[in-house]
Amino acid sequence: MDYILNNIMATLIADEQYLVSQAQKLRNNDVASAKAWLITAKTLFPNSFDILFEAYKLEKEANNFEEAAKCFSNIALTFQNQNVELWNEVNELTNALRAPENEITPAQEFYVKMFQHVSYDVQHKILLLTVNNTENSIHQCKLLLLILKRFPQAAITHSPRLLEMIADGMKQNPQKYQEMLVEEALPLIYHKTPKLSPVLVCRLFTISLEYYIRQIIDDEIKCDTNETWKKIFQVLMLCAKILHWETFLPFNKTWGQNVYWDKLIEIVSTSSVGSPQVLFYATTLFIYSLHCYIKNCYIRSEDADINHVLVEGFTVDWKVEATDVQSMEPPQISLTTPTSKEISKAFVHAAQCWQLLNTERFQSDFSKLLLTLPLAAWISRFLFDLAIYFGHQEEAKKLMSEMIVTTNVVQNLQLLSLNLLQGNLTLQGFECIVKIIADLPATQGNILEHLTLKVPRHMIFIPLTQKALVQYCTKAIVNTLSRKLYEPNCSDQILGDLLVLLQFEYPRDTLMAEQIFALITSRCAFVYRPFTTYIISIDFIEEFMHIWHTHNEDFTFDISSSPIQASSSVCRVGSRGTEKGTAREDLRLIMKQQIARANEPLTTLIASFIAQEHMELVRNMFGVTLTNDGSF
Repeated sequence: MDYILNNIMATLIADEQYLVSQAQKLRNNDVASAKAWLITAKTLFPNSFDILFEAYKLEKEANNFEEAAKCFSNIALTFQNQNVELWNEVNELTNALRAPENEITPAQEFYVKMFQHVSYDVQHKILLLTVNNTENSIHQCKLLLLILKRFPQAAITHSPRLLEMIADGMKQNPQKYQEMLVEEALPLIYHKTPKLSPVLVCRLFTISLEYYIRQIIDDEIKCDTNETWKKIFQVLMLCAKILHWETFLPFNKTWGQNVYWDKLIEIVSTSSVGSPQVLFYATTLFIYSLHCYIKNCYIRSEDADINHVLVEGFTVDWKVEATDVQSMEPPQISLTTPTSKEISKAFVHAAQCWQLLNTERFQSDFSKLLLTLPLAAWISRFLFDLAIYFGHQEEAKKLMSEMIVTTNVVQNLQLLSLNLLQGNLTLQGFECIVKIIADLPATQGNILEHLTLKVPRHMIFIPLTQKALVQYCTKAIVNTLSRKLYEPNCSDQILGDLLVLLQFEYPRDTLMAEQIFALITSRCAFVYRPFTTYIISIDFIEEFMHIWHTHNEDFTFDISSSPIQASSSVCRVGSRGTEKGTAREDLRLIMKQQIARANEPLTTLIASFIAQEHMELVRNMFGVTLTNDGSF
């Protein structure tokens, strides 16, 4: 019996092959006859793959999209994974469907047009069968993406599988799967609500956040990052919708961080302890504020990127009252430059989010989340600034030792600020000043506003420009030297040094200048050897001339040129005795010479003064005599 069946099967197979071979012989010269043979073959053998596939190839070669689609649909649904030839053809089809429109080859164009003639249900089944018969996870994901693109209404059904596969694929090829999730998968489901587990949703948000942060860091200079933040908030809103969280706010570049902070606090007030939605909303707002802070710290000026550094501000005499609540508050940040308002707002909101996220209910999860994000450089700078903002000196010192500081100026400026945070300027702080002056940047910049306030404590964002740095260093020295004015034996050297330094911001320190001139007048003498080198302010020159004319019978000037001007001779100008007329003429010539220099750049003059006279300044401020080489 088996023998007979085998013979029958062999005969049938031979007949199939014969019919196929006859059609193949006629395919090139007589298409109609070839079709006739295949029609006969399909009648005799309706379930023969070889016959049906030969009919499909005949229609394909004739570029007959509609008939080829019928044949292909029949084969794909009937035989599925029984034949290698079929799946090679399916792969060609899916590759053509995934190819960008402007890159489709003529061969691929046939598949695209043929697929348009395949019914919706069959299209869906063909692609789904292809997914199920593909072992490569990347290809599976790409096919699922193709299904979601072709059949948007199937997103709810197929997106959970796709997203799970992408999340699992992160272990194998993070970059490729991350890009696939953010650039292809998520945009297809922004307006859908697939059912996903909270764990998967949080994982997908973290993956997306990491991708976009890297994009921001890499493309910061090349493009506007507002579009990137819009996408981050889109992902956040999608996660909220899937998990039925209270809705946050969409991204709007015209809104300040305070709008988002107020909404966050509103959500916190109605959320359970340790709520994941608060964790993700606060983390997003923290990173957004942090990015705005870092971005605004760098501005383009005079064809250079100007970095802003948070440092201690200066205060006038302030007595803290017992009822003074403000003394327990964080310091205010002064608006010293046009950009400092945006910088300070972003910094304060980042600080608020940081404090919320580091409470007991969020700290552990927030720390784990931060470890997955490429924020080390931003966080390092922020934590140091946060430490000095809250006056945590020891923590700031520790963080400084761990920071990667880009320039010596930044490091010395931060050390100087820490020194001022501790109280009065010390010798170590002055050493930082000398180093800053020796390493000034090329950008000139502008004089700052509100460097000194009548508050318990305040801070400023100082741009790394020549004028701002010299101004800050000058203010630190003036604040220290000016305390000597109240000592009974305050020397002329100190008075002269203060006048030199006060020129930089004059007339802002008018009261101090008046106090100095009052002391000089009361003494009826003024001995200051660097006078002709450093005092060029017209207001100061006029004041000296006024003193001379008012008290010329009793007043004596003893001034000389700087030692670096070796050709100049010492000049003693007095008003007593026979030299009165000569003295008046000598003084007139000296003052005329100083007035002629009134337009010299004060930044260069004051920087030179600090550098050249630092040994004398140290002696006057700290009572310390330096070594002969001027080292500290």
